[in-house]
Amino acid sequence: MHIFAIGDIHGRADRLAALLARLTALRPEARFVFLGDYIDRGGQTRRVIETLLALREARPDTVFLMGNHEAMLARHAAGRDLEELRSLRGIGFQATLDSYPAASGKQGLDFMPESHRTFLSGLARWHGIPGYTFFHAPLPYGTDPDEAQGAGLEYLLSRRDLAGLGWERHGETLVFGHMPVKTPLVSDGLIGIDTGAGYGRILTAVELPALRFHHA
Repeated sequence: MHIFAIGDIHGRADRLAALLARLTALRPEARFVFLGDYIDRGGQTRRVIETLLALREARPDTVFLMGNHEAMLARHAAGRDLEELRSLRGIGFQATLDSYPAASGKQGLDFMPESHRTFLSGLARWHGIPGYTFFHAPLPYGTDPDEAQGAGLEYLLSRRDLAGLGWERHGETLVFGHMPVKTPLVSDGLIGIDTGAGYGRILTAVELPALRFHHA
């Protein structure tokens, strides 16, 4: 099986479209795995989700993982706490709101079309194939994200500590995003592919098992 894992998009539909066009032409049969953080910072969140919905329709085996930004938004949508809304704006949520023309005055996820809300509520926590585990952030080996709830899940999705994760000792590789780097991070048992699209830098995909990187 050939896999293209795609890092944090953060509202950059233009980079996403360019990258998808390149990858689908390169290997039409490959499976896509998205590592989360589709929203915020960039100004095209609505277009990003529309692109991903169209991709899921055309390629039902595509995997969409949850990022910490989606987890924080889900918590706000459940409680509709104004303090949480201020925290969301501190990580770029205003750009998401601005991409939806009818967002003004609405609470929770009411500003989104139902198909977008359903997409965000259905995100997977992790994905695994022989030799590789895909998760949004650096995940310690042996940790089961399905057991985490509430703040515990958000903690896992927000980790930035690479010390002692343990994947290399078990002959496994973790593929993750969340930690912006100028070029992809590759070390024993770890592949990090958030190259800062949300900060105006490139969007990256890693092709597996070839370990080739593709950028837009």
